[in-house]
Amino acid sequence: MNGKKVKKMYNVLQTKKVLYVEDDKTVRSNVKEILSEFFKKVIDAESGEDAWIKFKKEQVDIAIVDIELPGFNGLELIKKIRDIRADMPIIVVSAYTKTDYLLESVELKLDKYIVKPLTSRKLYELLMKLEKELGETTTINLPKGAVIDTVKSNVYFNNETHPLTYRELKMMQMLAEKGAVTYEDLYQLWSEIPTDNAIRSFVKQLRKKLPEGILKVRSKIGYVLEGM
Repeated sequence: MNGKKVKKMYNVLQTKKVLYVEDDKTVRSNVKEILSEFFKKVIDAESGEDAWIKFKKEQVDIAIVDIELPGFNGLELIKKIRDIRADMPIIVVSAYTKTDYLLESVELKLDKYIVKPLTSRKLYELLMKLEKELGETTTINLPKGAVIDTVKSNVYFNNETHPLTYRELKMMQMLAEKGAVTYEDLYQLWSEIPTDNAIRSFVKQLRKKLPEGILKVRSKIGYVLEGM
């Protein structure tokens, strides 16, 4: 598939990092190559332990996990992930269709369950569904485990809730979409061009509602989110 067409059709996935866990080296390499066309970054892992270490290091948005893994299996890995990220989309890939596996998967609140073999057709169908569903999401995942609810206009982290003003929410949405917000972008949030002091005061108040150190100034650019 043409790279430019992929970016146009899957613009939501292009902003996401995916963790792909598969112990078969050949399968992992082939699927990673396809996933790399759609996602911002693909973090691949060969075992439950390897995946858990990489998950804790990276700001992962989506996980695609094989159940049968060396060490602790895929379901055990997902339980660990769910303890930290209850809302993250997780897709299970397995040769099993047994009822006990399916029931346990439901209890873990999985988004999809795909039966092996993971063909190109199944993979493309999965990616199309993810693109549509994530495009309709009402949450924004931030660094350091913070989450913004765009409907309620709240940011959540460290078991705290901080309400966002209209301007604060719009700025965070622009940061999530573009990766950076220029001063020209910020001017759009005011009915007239704000003073430098007004912008500094606005950003100072917003920083109080976010994890420390994630909203940074970049010279000649504007503001960026550290760790995205």
